[in-house]
Amino acid sequence: MKHCLILILMLPIALVANVYTLEQLIDHGMENSFQIQKEELNKSSSYSSFRSAKWNLIPNANLTGGINHDLDPISSSTSTTSSAGFEISKTISLNDPAYFNYRFAKLDRETADIALRQSYSNYAFQVFQAYVSVLSDTKRKSSLEKNLAIQMRVWEQNQVLQRLGKVTPFDVKQSEIAVMNSRISLIQLENTIKNGRDHLFGLVQMEDMGFPLAELDIEIEKGIPEYNTDDMLQIKLLEQDLKRHDINLTRSFLDYFPSMSLGYNYTREVGGADFDFDQYRTIHGLNLNLSYSLWNVFTNKESSTRTKINKDIALLNLAETEDQSRREYDNLKQKLEYLLRLDELYTERLQQAQEQIQIAEERYRLGLIQLLELDRSRTDYIDADIEYNSNLYQIIQTQEEINLLLSKSILGKW
Repeated sequence: MKHCLILILMLPIALVANVYTLEQLIDHGMENSFQIQKEELNKSSSYSSFRSAKWNLIPNANLTGGINHDLDPISSSTSTTSSAGFEISKTISLNDPAYFNYRFAKLDRETADIALRQSYSNYAFQVFQAYVSVLSDTKRKSSLEKNLAIQMRVWEQNQVLQRLGKVTPFDVKQSEIAVMNSRISLIQLENTIKNGRDHLFGLVQMEDMGFPLAELDIEIEKGIPEYNTDDMLQIKLLEQDLKRHDINLTRSFLDYFPSMSLGYNYTREVGGADFDFDQYRTIHGLNLNLSYSLWNVFTNKESSTRTKINKDIALLNLAETEDQSRREYDNLKQKLEYLLRLDELYTERLQQAQEQIQIAEERYRLGLIQLLELDRSRTDYIDADIEYNSNLYQIIQTQEEINLLLSKSILGKW
């Protein structure tokens, strides 16, 4: 928490470079996110309940004191007496509420810790996802702007060629339509970027100053983590729910037995007339209570049945979540393998497009081709670059989706 606070205080200094980084946005958001703050308060509340439950386990200890004045004028007794003392008492029962409240409070404290960890991971992934979406669209916008400039040159060149009688009006109109389509795509993408930035900065509770987002320095992992439910937080939360049902089943089982309680109390008192405090009294008490309702089996049977049903439902929820998680993992794994294969092909295609531009530029310098053909080779490179980067960002997102599913650190940090 101290580390995050330092980063937040340094954020204005970091932004002097007029750029936002993902780490800065996530750290700032974790300090200001409403959901994170609520989870932090839930955790504090659960810890407070646990401390209260522990205090309820210890014996009761009371200090006593009093003054008694007899207002009867004909009474022969001393008119004023005083007393002071203390007492300790504790009752233990077969189905002791204080003990079971302690077990529930301890379980809730553990659950709150898990829920908070899950909230941090989910939040970090949400910010990461929004950040990558804006970053990808921004890079695509840069490529489309280059493509628009090329389409403009093609259109202008076709207009010149039409006046020379080398192309038809149809060719010119096609070039003009291509320019219009490029402009429309840019306008649509600009609106998408604006909405994406609004969503991103809404998540991190920060005003958007319009600075660009820093590029991510993330390596593509060829190895895919193995599926393992041992550390999956969503599974752990359901297992916590099962433990709660187990405690309830234990209570239901004890309810079938006779109600039995053992109590002990110790009282030490000193008193006397007119505050003399010359009389002492010590009391030790031990009591054992045993009772059994004749209708106990019938009154507890349905309650016990519902408790068992609730546990069966929790078991089904756990099995369903494990099945869904396994299917989701298989789908993400298959998707990532597919994207990694595409990455190899897109990398090769991008390299060939780059080489083709070099060849076209050399041929244009030698006068073997016209500018129109050179621009077409540049357009092919831009298209290849767009598809390569789009696929690359999908790989990064899919990697982190798998990490989120398996409850591993997002980007190795959160």
